Amino acid sequence: MGPVAMKIRVMASHGPPGRGVIPALVYRAEAYDEADRFRECKWGCSHSHDSVEHAFNCGMDWLDDQPAEPASETA
Repeated sequence: MGPVAMKIRVMASHGPPGRGVIPALVYRAEAYDEADRFRECKWGCSHSHDSVEHAFNCGMDWLDDQPAEPASETA
């Protein structure tokens, strides 16, 4: 079996109460194994982002920092 591909998703939740009646949304990046049909979170950023784009970029930066597993050779 080869290396497991990871995917990034962005989750939204309500942030701390602000000026409005409804708290603003905050976003967090999570990574999961692509082959996992339940998409269990394997990593999540420990901080909130103000936009989907910032959260996604945080997840992609984390993914880029992960060591690549050596490719296995088949005969």
